Amino acid sequence: MKKVSLNNTWFFAIIPIGIFIFVALPQLQNTYESFHKREMEMQQSMRELDSLQQLTNPTRKDLNNIKRLEISVPIHQLSIEKQRYIYYKTGGMLAVLAFMFIGMFGSSYWAQRKKKSSSNKQIEFSFGDFTTDAIGQHISWNALKGSGSNFLSERLRKTAFGYKITSSSYMKFVAWSFFLMGLNYVAWSFIEFFEFSKEPLTFMHGGKLFFTSGGSFLLVGGFLLTSFGATTYINSQKRKVLVDGKTIPFQQLYALQVLSKFVEGNKSGGYYCYELNVVTQQGERYNLLNHGDKEYLLSDMVKISRLLKIPVWNRNVA
Repeated sequence: MKKVSLNNTWFFAIIPIGIFIFVALPQLQNTYESFHKREMEMQQSMRELDSLQQLTNPTRKDLNNIKRLEISVPIHQLSIEKQRYIYYKTGGMLAVLAFMFIGMFGSSYWAQRKKKSSSNKQIEFSFGDFTTDAIGQHISWNALKGSGSNFLSERLRKTAFGYKITSSSYMKFVAWSFFLMGLNYVAWSFIEFFEFSKEPLTFMHGGKLFFTSGGSFLLVGGFLLTSFGATTYINSQKRKVLVDGKTIPFQQLYALQVLSKFVEGNKSGGYYCYELNVVTQQGERYNLLNHGDKEYLLSDMVKISRLLKIPVWNRNVA
């Protein structure tokens, strides 16, 4: 019998799925039924007002009802239309949350499944001995990056010219979720303004509406999308590496360095993270990968080492 691990991605997916099915979905259904009831009552009032206005000899009671309905119907109609926009915004938010949930859990599940696939090949790889190397003896083993994730946040991806290092699908779903969440609220807020407001949209009013509706999420998402792009390019045709804004020829690359570091958590005890750095002939180090998935980092390390034809120095990463 196979034991169920609490680390399985699908196990943690049960919690938000259960909350949505048993808590959020019934509440959404009740809210929709209440709104639909109000909408039907308003349409009935509109038909009643229209029929009363068609009377040729209305009674005093009819005139009072006409006056009452002429006041109440526009108010209720405006209220319902504004509430409709609230539902548009809420529906868009739920769609973005579903997109984020499916994307983050789906990409995480796929990465774990690919890592544990039976088709993966076991390869023989020998690390270089930095203790007998002139540069290796004096190289620093302190982490280049002060922080790092405890999951697969960066990936080595094949290109037509070699490789590039970019953010993982998990991180890109996070960025797109921020962007789409903000875009949803900003777009519906401006559409609502142009439909109901009788005042012109000034620069100050537009800025206030932008930042109070969802502009902050939109800007954060846009920043994350640009910053989560490719950080390093390894061009095998030009035999150059572009890292940290600097272009380094292959012949200046001396070795790769893989190390582990402990990242202190704010509330938890912290976690281990791993770095893959490239070392030049001058003893300078540049970071290539920095995340918490050791298996993926070591696999990408082998690919880079074989392409650059340089050894790997390893200390306590097994």
